[in-house]
Amino acid sequence: MIVKIILLLAGLFLFLNGAVMSLISNFNLGVILTVAAGLGFLLWGVFYRRINEKTKNGWLKWAKRAVIALVCIEIALVAFLAYYGQFDNCDYTEDAVIVLGAGIRGDRVTVPLAYRLNSAIEYHKKNPDAVIVVTGGQGYQETITEAEAMEKYLLRKGVDPHKIIKEEKATSTNENMRFSKEILDKYFEGDYSIVVVTNNFHVYRGVQIAKIEGFENVYRKHAGLKWYNMAPCYIRESLAVLKMWVFDMLL
Repeated sequence: MIVKIILLLAGLFLFLNGAVMSLISNFNLGVILTVAAGLGFLLWGVFYRRINEKTKNGWLKWAKRAVIALVCIEIALVAFLAYYGQFDNCDYTEDAVIVLGAGIRGDRVTVPLAYRLNSAIEYHKKNPDAVIVVTGGQGYQETITEAEAMEKYLLRKGVDPHKIIKEEKATSTNENMRFSKEILDKYFEGDYSIVVVTNNFHVYRGVQIAKIEGFENVYRKHAGLKWYNMAPCYIRESLAVLKMWVFDMLL
């Protein structure tokens, strides 16, 4: 009975969370996966007794065990990303800040992106000599590039315009880093260090991709996240990390 209640509560939370997020934020894979996971847990909870009866023997028994194993792996991966993303290692002497883009609504930054930009501003106050690269192209439901929206936000907050560099072509984290490196390689004559600024759920992959794309001196500074963004962001990010491990780091 306890397991059934947990499944129902988890399913209800995820389903409602995903449904509400689809209305107040950009519709993306994280929202879809959150709704799907919520429906899955709800159905599992509603038909808990019948599922247990049908999965006592045969291939259904192993299928159920596989599903449970996948859920446990997902929980462990999310816990790892959350833990890693809470700890910064920058010392405020880095040469450049790379603020990774996130979705915008029209021409306005979303809450997760505002958190990233605010974290970059905090860094800028302690190290005003570092240049700030805002990176991100124009995507679905966006009327300008993410980089332009980010630049406008920083300017409104009083950041020196001469310290802001826009990268407006990227459509993925890999491209964020690849195109930013092309810009910074031309900006600096010799070696330089960077600090990656992004939300806590995204810190691990952001740092790893920076290294994959050729950055050598990579440090990190995290930004927070509203509680209602956590499920969609962490679910989507966990799949992205698995994809990175398989295609970018192993192949």
